[in-house]
Amino acid sequence: MRVVDRDEFLLGAAAGRAVTHVGFADAGMRGVARRDGRWLHARLATVARGLVGVDIDADGVAEARAAGYEAHLVDCGDPADIARAAIRPAELLVVGEVIERVDDVGVFLDGLRALTAPAGTMIVTTTNAFRLMNVAATLTGRELAHPGDVSRYSWYTFVNVLERHSWRVVSFHPYESSEYEARGGARLALAAERAARRFAPFLASGLIAVCRQALPAG
Repeated sequence: MRVVDRDEFLLGAAAGRAVTHVGFADAGMRGVARRDGRWLHARLATVARGLVGVDIDADGVAEARAAGYEAHLVDCGDPADIARAAIRPAELLVVGEVIERVDDVGVFLDGLRALTAPAGTMIVTTTNAFRLMNVAATLTGRELAHPGDVSRYSWYTFVNVLERHSWRVVSFHPYESSEYEARGGARLALAAERAARRFAPFLASGLIAVCRQALPAG
């Protein structure tokens, strides 16, 4: 299985398509990502035919609107909230590093169907529960996690939860980010992780699932 670069994969998928980006504001990392020119939403805007941002971060939505982006303050776990936003279903729904921060994952995944055209595609990315650096960190009593994380996914549990909620996974990829550079002692661990993924791709830092809405049974 091929390990891909997360952002390059998403940019390629978004090229020429009408895209809705859930979790676009990148809460907690927004300042760093924008300063370094790595804010994914801005990069998607350069290739997508149309781009809509959806997030529960009120400050992030306000900043995006002020910068000229179409952005909506929506709780994707609330069907009424999604309906009120009246967002046109997208050809491509990008849900990047959000699923691990959601309390009720099933309701969240059910709600995302309303944001995706029937023939559209959803791409979900998440950190990997078994990335090599995280396994190494646990040996020292630590864990690599975003402050908002409440869950972790392996390739199996990731696919399982998507398919339980009527999403058919059509392709799957472990990912790395070529733009991330570790410093200090983490550099050696990162180098080991990148070497190991050549032989064990599911030790990579994250997971990507490309999905379509499953047809109703019967």
